[in-house]
Amino acid sequence: MPSDYDNIRKENISEYGQGTRHLSFLGRLYPDRTHFIFELLQNAEDAGASRVLFHLFQDKLEVLHDGRIFDEKDVRGICGVDEGTKTGDITKIGKFGIGFKSVYAYTTTPEIYSGHECFKIDNYVRPYAISPRTIDDSLTTLFVFHLDKKDFEQGVACEEIRDRLCKLSARTLLFLRKIKKIEYSLPDGNGGVYLRDETTRGGVREVNVIGANNDKDEVETWLIFERPVAGPNPAVNCPSQVPVEIAFRLQRNEKEQREEVVRIENSPLVAYFPTEKETRLGFLIQGAYGTTPGRDNITDTKWNDTLIEETALLLVDALPCLKKLGFLTISLLEALPIRMFQFRNSKFYPLADKLKDTLKKEDLLPADDGTFVSAQNAKLAHAADLRKLLSNDQ
Repeated sequence: MPSDYDNIRKENISEYGQGTRHLSFLGRLYPDRTHFIFELLQNAEDAGASRVLFHLFQDKLEVLHDGRIFDEKDVRGICGVDEGTKTGDITKIGKFGIGFKSVYAYTTTPEIYSGHECFKIDNYVRPYAISPRTIDDSLTTLFVFHLDKKDFEQGVACEEIRDRLCKLSARTLLFLRKIKKIEYSLPDGNGGVYLRDETTRGGVREVNVIGANNDKDEVETWLIFERPVAGPNPAVNCPSQVPVEIAFRLQRNEKEQREEVVRIENSPLVAYFPTEKETRLGFLIQGAYGTTPGRDNITDTKWNDTLIEETALLLVDALPCLKKLGFLTISLLEALPIRMFQFRNSKFYPLADKLKDTLKKEDLLPADDGTFVSAQNAKLAHAADLRKLLSNDQ
């Protein structure tokens, strides 16, 4: 049975008022209007979807996934403000009830078809029943967004969404656990696909992400380490533990015929999806960080500080494993935060500080003879001639 949309609408009119002009800010949550695509992916991930499809037409966008079908709680959550069903659970990416509202940057009346629930949302918070639509048997949920905002031309909206889908990047899938495939099609008949595949190497998660669009392919391999952290408040719909994660990029060194960890130049903090907070690290870190409502930054909270401290512990715990796997090389050192001056006033200083102490005491620095030494027992030669002049015994 579908939800009682009339009753939900009546309750929401009582809650938010007859007029809804005060809710128009919901379409302006993000500086980049196309950020709503991440919100839709986040909701699909939280629903357990493994596959997400975007079909872009000149006048509308249709989004489908194969996750859990809607129930009344979902209907109320998507029609409310800051009362989503995921509120309080920090492991759910779309934990802000306002997250879905970012679609109002492009549409005025979104439509949802999921199981028995078939409804459109008018004036941000008012659901109305609509006729069902047939969905492919392998899929469960369909969103329809007509590009009918009066703020800009329909063609502009279509072009903006097209650009975002084409530039989404396979790395978008890196820290997800459920979604394995994102597909999209465009009005001109072109399209693309992003894939994620996961295996293990030496007890560590190895994730391959692949992107293919407009005849351009991208393939990346990552090693992901994780560490459980006690949740901030398990009594309030939060699990007892949540993970922090570190991802190191692997790349083939053709000259030496081996794989190695390489430094990445852009390393935004990831809260399931990238924020605008640059870490300046040579790898990616991810966790259930408290973010601003637009998720463009993280908040200054004790919980976020705890996650950073735990990530510092994870970093030094990962080094012996990387050593065992043969990845503790100069290339890895270049990816690590060993230049302390770059992190003096950074929120991520604990990673550099913990790393410094560990390298000082543990045999984790690669030596010229193929062994490893601690920093307190190491000397750095300024040129190769000096290493050749003195033998290892000397």
